[in-house]
Amino acid sequence: MTIEKETKTLHYFIVADASGSMGDQIVEVRMELNNHFKVLKEKAAETGDTVKVSLITFDTRIQWKLTGVHAHDLPVITDRDYRAGGMTALFDAVGTTIHKAAYQVGSFDPEKESVWVMVFSDGGENASHEFKGRHLKALLKEYQEKAGWTVTFTGCDISGLEDMKAMEFR
Repeated sequence: MTIEKETKTLHYFIVADASGSMGDQIVEVRMELNNHFKVLKEKAAETGDTVKVSLITFDTRIQWKLTGVHAHDLPVITDRDYRAGGMTALFDAVGTTIHKAAYQVGSFDPEKESVWVMVFSDGGENASHEFKGRHLKALLKEYQEKAGWTVTFTGCDISGLEDMKAMEFR
């Protein structure tokens, strides 16, 4: 008798800063995104779990480059997909992504599914209109406490990490 492993679903949202201040780091972040994609493909193939990836880039505007793409179908991100320009609407990008992720995923059993929001940014919020600091802080608190949700920040400089510490990213 064989015991089949119950598969899980990971909804992985990557929020990547494409503002002008990222100009000297964009190549490195693009390589990191492609490394993430490679690892996600390998893990999904190895475990049989379903991994759905969404890629959101932002500067002054928020752009959904990928939405719910299965890991095995992930493309290679090039400079056509992800390049620097514009200001930094960090709070709007994170807040909008959390809202859209919650809507897209809906209610779920955290034993079978999870949501991961990974933010790559150097910080330096200077262009958001919808989400102000206190609103984003409250939203982060709400979703970081939900079972099955993880929201993380990877900062490229000290000031970015300080900004996110103030927002109480875990």
